[in-house]
Amino acid sequence: MKLLNIKKIAFASALVAGSVFSVNASAQSVNVTVGGINYTVTETALQPVLTSLANPAYALTSQPWYGQSAIASQFAQQVQYRLGNFNGVTSSTSPSVIFITSTTPPVGAPPGDLNTVTFWNNGAVVSNTGGPPNIMNSIYAYISGYIPAPTGPSLANTQASVQNTAQALQGTYTLQNSVLANSFSYDCTVFGENDVCVSAGGRNTAVSAANGLNNTSALLIAAYRAMANVRVGAYADQNLSVNNGGSTVNLGNNTPLLGLFTAWNENLDGTGTEVKATIAYGQKNTTMNRSVVGTGATASEAGSGSSTLNSQGAQVTAKYGFGIADQVIVSPYVGIRYTQNNMGGYTEATSTSVTTPLSYSALNTNATTALAGVGVSYSGIPQTNLFASAGVETDTNTANGSYNATGLTGLTPVNFNPNPVKTRPTAMLGASYDVEKNQRLGVTGIYRQEAYQATASTTVMATYTVGF
Repeated sequence: MKLLNIKKIAFASALVAGSVFSVNASAQSVNVTVGGINYTVTETALQPVLTSLANPAYALTSQPWYGQSAIASQFAQQVQYRLGNFNGVTSSTSPSVIFITSTTPPVGAPPGDLNTVTFWNNGAVVSNTGGPPNIMNSIYAYISGYIPAPTGPSLANTQASVQNTAQALQGTYTLQNSVLANSFSYDCTVFGENDVCVSAGGRNTAVSAANGLNNTSALLIAAYRAMANVRVGAYADQNLSVNNGGSTVNLGNNTPLLGLFTAWNENLDGTGTEVKATIAYGQKNTTMNRSVVGTGATASEAGSGSSTLNSQGAQVTAKYGFGIADQVIVSPYVGIRYTQNNMGGYTEATSTSVTTPLSYSALNTNATTALAGVGVSYSGIPQTNLFASAGVETDTNTANGSYNATGLTGLTPVNFNPNPVKTRPTAMLGASYDVEKNQRLGVTGIYRQEAYQATASTTVMATYTVGF
């Protein structure tokens, strides 16, 4: 075997994994710089360790050609590339090899692992399958081990931060969808001589498994009895405060949830058939503050951006009240509901600390849900009515959407609800007290199992209703 004549290497530089790799010749050594770290190479005994030379010029693979296993570490990068021509090298049947070894591994490298750069001359090989027609007098290099990590947010940390934001958004979508669905139960049934009903009050809805996410709203509900058995009405549900359950997603208080409803009942005492239809729409400003994952130069950035979350839907229910005992009415019900929650796409703002802002596509979810259950009311206590219901909801059609970020190569969409809970229980419990004629104080609690795993919502509301 022949020793490489290092003096005659003619190579300037090559770009490898975002770092500049350069070689400078001297009398008996070569200085190698990888990502700002300098290594000194000295001539060593030739070692015929190449075991495969198939297509050496173009086989860009992470597998080493000389039988050395890749180092299993998140810091490890393996790169091969063609250095250029090496004039005057005598062909040899056994390739010549020089090893470059750093005795000081980079910070974070496991003990015993070294940076190794290997050069070889395969001038004797002239018939590699798929290779160039003449690869005589060529020099190739293989880097195995630890190359200094690139600066800027890493793909893994950025993907994790996007996943964290998606998880926080699940709670926000749950809150808005719960408020929307519960609003379909809003009603006003105390009428005076002018057939007008007005109800005012407050509501608090909390989402479990969402770090204390809840909001408090003021309610205003009004209805008009257009006919003896028909009422039409409207409502406004205006946020007063929101506990966002952390700083990742901040939900604004702007614009109320607005709804319209109409109902027909066979009898005024609650027996017989009742059919009710409701539509509602709400809009909330939403700010997403992406969390930092990781440390150092490769940590994800704290990107921030804003969008608008729109919630809308409709529900139709039918029930039949049976007077089974004195002052007791049992009312089985069925219904159908459609809801959707849509947030527009947005782009994070650029700043001194955010050099790689991400852009997000719209995040849309919707569900068509069948409802069934039974309610019971008891009015045997003077001026008091107690009521409760239990039911089940089953999604018949859903679109759960994906949280999709771009701006860093390799990011993948996050399935917004990979394991949806399609069949869920609901329950309601409440009481009302007639303070005076055509004046009623009511308190209601609602429990809902939500579509996201291990997530439920609870709502408590109080109203004071007056009939005019």
